Amino acid sequence: MAETYSVAQKGQRADSAPAVQTVTLPDSSARTGGMALAMRNGTQMLCKNADGSQSWYTLDAERSTTAKPVLRPV
Repeated sequence: MAETYSVAQKGQRADSAPAVQTVTLPDSSARTGGMALAMRNGTQMLCKNADGSQSWYTLDAERSTTAKPVLRPV
């Protein structure tokens, strides 16, 4: 099943500068409920990078909010 990115929820990489938001979350985890579930379960997500490539990330439950998700590369 291919991931879609139509919601266009941006996230910040945990290893980047504070204001840089370079990763687009997949639709399955971009909304509040999906994001909370992914944080609770430590779900790996295939996210889209700024250059169009895709990489696996998990949400950092300690630093993320629904308005500003923080992602850790896997």
